[in-house]
Amino acid sequence: MRKTLIIIFVLLVGSMAFLNTQSIADPKTESEAAIVTLEQKYFKALESQDQELMDSLLSESFVISSMSSQWSMEKEAFLKTLPKQVITSQEITAVKVDITDDKANSQVDISMTKTYDGKDHSGDYEVYSIWVKEDGNWKLLERKIKFLKPPA
Repeated sequence: MRKTLIIIFVLLVGSMAFLNTQSIADPKTESEAAIVTLEQKYFKALESQDQELMDSLLSESFVISSMSSQWSMEKEAFLKTLPKQVITSQEITAVKVDITDDKANSQVDISMTKTYDGKDHSGDYEVYSIWVKEDGNWKLLERKIKFLKPPA
């Protein structure tokens, strides 16, 4: 009986891991897939400090803010910070997308090893975003960052 329970537990955990992985790799709709791709491009632009790519992803009304402090930045100021962000590794562990009409909400769970302006900002983050369709293209309107595990 105990062996059967252990096997069922292992199968359940494996199934949950598979479903979580599928939420990143196999979105349900074409629009969800587009948002997942855009999230990946955003973090690629951040890592490569690519202001041109980042600019193409952001709405003119873009605002980024922290859920754990009081700072926020608009698009132009944020673009100027890219050279100050040095990312040596990052791993997206989950992407969740919810779309209603021309608005998409996403949550990205990501682990990063990075510095900002020479200071260590490595850790795990939850990133909440609002994407909107502008002239037929998805643009990032708002991003809120929650720092989960700061360095020791």
